[in-house]
Amino acid sequence: MRTKILIVDDSTLLHRMYAVALQTYERRAIEAVYASDGAEGLARLHEHPDVALILLDVNMPTMSGLEFLRQVRAMPSFADVRIVLQSTEDAEADVARGLAAGADGYLRKPFNRAELYALLDSLVS
Repeated sequence: MRTKILIVDDSTLLHRMYAVALQTYERRAIEAVYASDGAEGLARLHEHPDVALILLDVNMPTMSGLEFLRQVRAMPSFADVRIVLQSTEDAEADVARGLAAGADGYLRKPFNRAELYALLDSLVS
């Protein structure tokens, strides 16, 4: 059984980094769906309602990660989706703001594989 995750980030480099890292994750098969901003991310989420986890960039054009997070958290049909913010901004206030907005975790960019795999182990069942 494959676990589907949605990666919402405006960096195509990060999309490629996630693709490579997820190919070598051995605990479960992961299918990744990608979006370049929050608006596209919402569209992808509705196209793939079986997404179990969203990795969400905070700073993006069109719609910020925090706005995307607020909108998804307001949708009862996606109440069980785990959402992890990712950002280069890792001050305590930034992390606290994201968690207060409803994020399940915070991943600092650039991520390393061990952190990503630990995150997947803890949030994807």
